[in-house]
Amino acid sequence: MKKKITMFLVTTLLTASVPVFAVNTGDIKDQVNDNNEKIDVLEQEKSDLQKNKKVINSELNSILEEIKNTSNSITNLSSSIQSKEENIRIKTDEIAEMILKIQEIEADIVVQKERISEQEEELRKQEELLASRVRAAYKSNSVNNIIFTLIESTSIVDFTERLSFIERMVSKDHEIMELIDSIISTLEVEREKLEASQNAASEIKLSLEQDRVTLEDEKSSLERQKATLERELDNQKSLEVEKKALLDGLSAEERRIANDIGDIMEENAALEAEIQKLIREAQETARREEEARRAAEEARRAAEEAKKQEESQNSGSVSVPEAPKPSTGYIRPVNGRITSPYGYRVHPVYGDRRFHTGVDYAAGYGVPVVSTKSGTVILAKYHASYGNYMIVDHGDGVASLYAHLSGFAASYGQKVSQGQTIGYIGSTGTSTGPHLHFEIRVNGVHRNPSDYVK
Repeated sequence: MKKKITMFLVTTLLTASVPVFAVNTGDIKDQVNDNNEKIDVLEQEKSDLQKNKKVINSELNSILEEIKNTSNSITNLSSSIQSKEENIRIKTDEIAEMILKIQEIEADIVVQKERISEQEEELRKQEELLASRVRAAYKSNSVNNIIFTLIESTSIVDFTERLSFIERMVSKDHEIMELIDSIISTLEVEREKLEASQNAASEIKLSLEQDRVTLEDEKSSLERQKATLERELDNQKSLEVEKKALLDGLSAEERRIANDIGDIMEENAALEAEIQKLIREAQETARREEEARRAAEEARRAAEEAKKQEESQNSGSVSVPEAPKPSTGYIRPVNGRITSPYGYRVHPVYGDRRFHTGVDYAAGYGVPVVSTKSGTVILAKYHASYGNYMIVDHGDGVASLYAHLSGFAASYGQKVSQGQTIGYIGSTGTSTGPHLHFEIRVNGVHRNPSDYVK
């Protein structure tokens, strides 16, 4: 009886539990289907967002591509202009050297002609002297006179003296003839030198004229390229204005996507080499200027210190040296959230991993950008990638870079203090929304700004 009751209860429970299990399984299936639908929607939204990020706006992409092409054209033109200017400088120096060489040769030709004239005059005199002696000898029948003179000698001594005199006369005639031969030989050499100098001068003058024509052609070509560069720069400015107008005209959703994408810069070997070169050159120039300034300042302080010591000795007081000011750290260049950190990241348009050389701060158009530390502005210019960008040198090889600015508030060579406004937030260059791309460079090489700005 007890066994039958147990079986009955088990059967009853099993029978009662079947509909409950069926109900729970159906709910779970419905929930799974609902979740799958939501996942599909999210995946579609994600796909649409990626498409929007890649496209952003076909017109905007077109402008960014045109800005890039224009910048490449400007870079090539600038490089060609620099090369031409260097060639013109070299050619101008060569022409100046040629002119000096011609002047030296022509001055030497004048000297050579004077020497030849002197030699010719001396030759004429010697020839006249020899001719007169020959004529005199002929008229007096010198051979017979010599024999008669020797016969008329009264003694051996007299004969010897007369013979010696005759030998001296003959020797003198030989000397005159040898001198004439020497003068003639010298004249031949001098005339050959003169002819060589005149030929050299003619060749240099011909080369000089050819170089002058080439130089004028180079200058004309340079002026044409400069005019083309000016047009490209104007076109670049127009493209930036067009890009800003387009961004301002985007819908709220499009603008949100564009702002999220923001900085589409990536590490570029050519750009990196250019930036490093510019920074190092600028820092070297700044270093030399700073050394000169410090030398002048030390000389001034030394003079003041000497004057103070002299005054203290006279008054009996002791001067206390001023304590050095503590160095300050680095501050954030703008308030705003970090939208893209330093290092490898998923590229906001292309979706693959690429290196980002700085930190991006989100901020609105026109928001002031301040110097992270005191220093000297060593560069303020436009670049297709960086847009309007500025570099401030802080000494010891450290520099900070501020990119995509809408405008500058400091200029090249200006001393700026920490926290001083140096520019304004913009979206120039390879940017789809207003933000600041901020870099720290050490001897031209980018470093993680987060290691400096806490």
